[in-house]
Amino acid sequence: MEEGMEENRREHLRFRLNVPLYAEFSLWRVREREIRSRKQRVLIHNISVGGCQFSTNLQIPVRDDVEWILNLQLNHNTIKIKAIILHVVPKDGRYAYGVRWVMTGLERQAFQYRLQEYLRLVLVSSKHILSLYKKISDRDDGQFKRLDTTS
Repeated sequence: MEEGMEENRREHLRFRLNVPLYAEFSLWRVREREIRSRKQRVLIHNISVGGCQFSTNLQIPVRDDVEWILNLQLNHNTIKIKAIILHVVPKDGRYAYGVRWVMTGLERQAFQYRLQEYLRLVLVSSKHILSLYKKISDRDDGQFKRLDTTS
């Protein structure tokens, strides 16, 4: 592996945003019981179809039986996504949380479309962008071998 390149172990590549993207974060469910909480504004650092990383001053427990809601404003679309917190890292006096989205197939497809539309309009800075382009160009599924900028 080349020096300076990191291995990406995620299923979906995360894109680090150059422009601030904020979301409203609140508690949705603990185990089977729905519980609503007040909303907290959080800053999203990176995002993908599979999840995101955000930071906040709140200390949130890492539990897989607790679901949270993030309300995102992508362009003119407000998107409400359920998430589970996977890990936390102290960062600059705040806490950075990694989350995984909890979605059905149709919800994922709709979110993917909205996210791609949003990413086309904002400048994206990702160290994994070249590996994403290589992954697209190396496909053996009979699809286009060139970068398709219309899809």
